Amino acid sequence: MFTTLVQIAPRLVSLVGKMRPTWHLPALAAVTPEFLRAHGVRGLIWDVDGVLTGDRLPELRPESAGPFRALLGAKDLRHVVLSNASEDRYRQLGELFPELPILRGYAFRGAVQHRKLHRGVDSWSAEELAARLVEGVHVIRKPSAELVEYAVRELGWQKAEVAMVGDQYLTDVAGANLGGVRSIKLPTLAPGTFRRSVRLGQVVEIFVYALVHGGAREHGA
Repeated sequence: MFTTLVQIAPRLVSLVGKMRPTWHLPALAAVTPEFLRAHGVRGLIWDVDGVLTGDRLPELRPESAGPFRALLGAKDLRHVVLSNASEDRYRQLGELFPELPILRGYAFRGAVQHRKLHRGVDSWSAEELAARLVEGVHVIRKPSAELVEYAVRELGWQKAEVAMVGDQYLTDVAGANLGGVRSIKLPTLAPGTFRRSVRLGQVVEIFVYALVHGGAREHGA
């Protein structure tokens, strides 16, 4: 998170206005199929660390597992995971969520390249990944309209039918707003598992949000 703050510093002023979520909800348990249907949401873009797991951990938290599996079991909902994590974490997410497309984007010479890991199949071979890294591609970090638009295309719904689920204002919520979808802001899960630099970034963004938008409360669509 601290690294993200450094990277987005040139855009920080414009992003501050994009930090307001559609909904603040108290826990993932509040994100039910009934809630989503009532608001016309048919597709979810998931952040993982802080929403479903602790920081870079390989298992779901007990408080997230049940609600998450209930959402996966809803036949009218589609899901993708959007990742800008390390390569090791990206592959770990593919093992943790084999049934879901794990998406990421890369920037190279002004163009965006897409990659998907789903059911053990990577759209980039190891040789292709190595060659592209040598060429100078780099992972696109959230917030990014391009990443959200890629996720929306993968879901196959209209933007009005998609919501981003995340725990960070400057990455998840701002990214959703940049990409034209709604957002569900949850409290960070297992905050004690996060690195000190990440916790520092979280404190900064909460302070900025409170200063500009007021305290966290549920907002209507």
